[in-house]
Amino acid sequence: MGILTPSLLTLLSFSAAQEGEQDAAEQVSSEGWVAALYSAHPKTRVVDLVLPGTHDSGSYAITPSSPPAPGAPDAYAKVGDIASAWSKTQDQNLEEQLRGGVRYLDLRVAHFEDRLVLVHGLVSCDLNEALAGVRRFARDEPREPVVLDLQAMPGESAHDELDELLQEILGDHLFAKASLPSKWTLGHLWSAKRALICIVDHSGFARREPEYRSRRLLDSVWTDSRKVEVLRGRLDSRLRGRDRDRLQCAYLTFTPELETIVASKLFGIGGLRSLSQPLFKLPGKWIPEWLEEGFRPNIVAVDFYEHTGVVDAVIRANQGLLAR
Repeated sequence: MGILTPSLLTLLSFSAAQEGEQDAAEQVSSEGWVAALYSAHPKTRVVDLVLPGTHDSGSYAITPSSPPAPGAPDAYAKVGDIASAWSKTQDQNLEEQLRGGVRYLDLRVAHFEDRLVLVHGLVSCDLNEALAGVRRFARDEPREPVVLDLQAMPGESAHDELDELLQEILGDHLFAKASLPSKWTLGHLWSAKRALICIVDHSGFARREPEYRSRRLLDSVWTDSRKVEVLRGRLDSRLRGRDRDRLQCAYLTFTPELETIVASKLFGIGGLRSLSQPLFKLPGKWIPEWLEEGFRPNIVAVDFYEHTGVVDAVIRANQGLLAR
């Protein structure tokens, strides 16, 4: 039998600790993980949570036959197979994402053929159908905070229709406390029985209802990078200087260059999914490293979230913060 050296014992202990954390994360239901972890901590601010998010959350229904979104290049109609490979960033619908543990949805809304739709270069699906799934989740899990970020919106001529749709489908679940994010606690959401936080990218629309919040309250960290080391450096820089009284969404994603998209058909490049694969294991590595370095990420958004382990990584991060 070999001798267990001190260094080997340390390695084995570290491995066992990691396995224990993984088991603990798996024991928490992804559908109600925030309420399960923080039930005894209602004074926790939403800005102090670590939340998993999805980038272009509504792109899941895009196919090669999807029509170009309003404002997209006309060429998209002729190269749907290429455009769809670079426009689709998620495989699951909004309800499935939420039930899988996601707590931030990046929504791009447009008006197309007399209806409101979700888009990302191409038209994905009708907004009312997508939001119906969000409502089902909110009814089943009324204590789970969810940030809905409408960071692309239709023209003002469709704002009445959008307002009516949001109020009709989600009105009973939209958080309406008149204060800044620095004051929003889980207890406030729970006592109001409204846990959906709606951020909109139009100041006039934000003034329509107390349930709508200006996007100025959210710091969006977009790195426009294609290399892991560049992505990490830019995210580190913004996390280091984060205003802890504001919501912040850090996108752990790559941004393809136009030349890459154009060449993808000729050279057999597999689209955004293929480009993103080097990032799939990074949430589980970077999130604990950020906390170790004293950074406090708030929302970490990814592409193809179910392949990244971001939900388990975030659950473990929150467990660690509560144990301090």
